Amino acid sequence: MYRSILNLLTLILVSFTFFSSPLWAKDDESPSPKAIYYTFPEPITINFIQQSQKEMRLLQVKVALMSYDQTIIDAATQNLPMLQDSLRTLFTEQTMEAVSTIEGRKGIQETALKTLKSIFKQEIGKDNIEAVYFTSFIMQ
Repeated sequence: MYRSILNLLTLILVSFTFFSSPLWAKDDESPSPKAIYYTFPEPITINFIQQSQKEMRLLQVKVALMSYDQTIIDAATQNLPMLQDSLRTLFTEQTMEAVSTIEGRKGIQETALKTLKSIFKQEIGKDNIEAVYFTSFIMQ
């Protein structure tokens, strides 16, 4: 009798081990959100001859945006003309020194991010765009 009770308890204990998952094994971390990118369909091209003292004729920049929020990406599509115009104005205001150095380009990127955040905040009430990337930066 004692042996059968011991066997039954052992069976119950083994069953709990196999069929229950311990609380400490659960992953408390939620998966990190995935980055979503929006690439402008065309590069932004400006006549740069005045800013470069006639050294360079064109500045062409391909732009991509990164966010974790699909709403931002959808708003980028809907507001593309406004975004392009704002960046075109920003690039036109730059000097040859700014566009020809890495530090200058990083500064332009930061200003572009602030500019676009402001537009998104005004248009949709959100500004959670995380980054602006220049996927191509050509000076001719």
